[in-house]
Amino acid sequence: MAAPKFFYKAKETNSNSRESAAENLSVHTETTDEFSESFIEQEQGLRNLTGHSNGEDGENLWLLSYSDLMTLLFGFFVLLMSFSKIDVDSFEKVRKETTLTFGGEYKKPFTDLKEKLNERIQAQGLNEKAVFDEMEKGMTITFRGSVFFDPGSSELRADAVELIEKLIPVIKSRGAQFNVVVEGHTDDIPIHSDKFPSNWELSGQRAAAVIRIFEKHGFGRAQLRAIGYADTMPVAPNRNQNGVPLPENQSQNRRVVLKLIRSKK
Repeated sequence: MAAPKFFYKAKETNSNSRESAAENLSVHTETTDEFSESFIEQEQGLRNLTGHSNGEDGENLWLLSYSDLMTLLFGFFVLLMSFSKIDVDSFEKVRKETTLTFGGEYKKPFTDLKEKLNERIQAQGLNEKAVFDEMEKGMTITFRGSVFFDPGSSELRADAVELIEKLIPVIKSRGAQFNVVVEGHTDDIPIHSDKFPSNWELSGQRAAAVIRIFEKHGFGRAQLRAIGYADTMPVAPNRNQNGVPLPENQSQNRRVVLKLIRSKK
C-alpha cells in the first residue's frame, strides 16, 4: 500500500512544476512584449526625428552616425591645422608649379606691393634710378648712383629721406609681414679719411642711415638689418681689362639695395 501513495505524491509534484513553469513563461512573455513595445516606440521616435515615415523602415538612419563621424573628423583636422606651421615658401612654389601645369597665369605674390611702391618712386621722378626684382620670398629695390648719398658721404640727401618716408607707409600696410634688409655698396675707388678709413665703413654707415629711418617710423629692431659690402659685390666691372676706370659702371656699383623679405612668423 506504500507504493501507490509515493506515486501519487510524485504526480502531484510534477503537476506543481508544470504550473510554475507556465507562470514563469507567462511572466517572460509579458516582459518580452513590454521590451518589444518599448523598442518600437524608440524606433518610431527616431523615424519621426529624421523625417522618415514608417514605410521607409529606417533605411536612412545611418546618416545620423555618419554625420557625427564627419563632424568629429572635421574637428580633428582643424585641431591639427591649428598646431601646424605652414612653410609659406614651399606653399608658394607648389602654387606656382600647379598654376603653370594647368595652363593658368601665375601672379607673383607681391605684384600689388610692387605697383604701389613704384607709384611713389615715379612721383619723385626716380623711376629710372630704381630697379625692382621680385622673388618668392619678397622683393628688392636697387637705388643706383647718387640717389641717396653724395660721393664720399653717409648723410642721406633730403629728397632721399622724403622718398623713404613715402615708401614706409606702403610697406607697413602689410603689417609685420616683412623683415627689412638694407645693403650698402660702393665702387672700387679707395677712400681714406678719419671718418671712413675704407669703403667698409662708408657702405656700412650708409646702410645704417637708411635703417634708422625705418626704426624711427615704428619698425622693430628685430625686423631690421644693415649690411655694408663695400666694393665686394659689383653689378658691373669697375674697370676694363687694362685697369682703366669705367665711370658709368662705377656709378651703377654705388648703390643702396632695399630688401623686403617675408617673415617666417
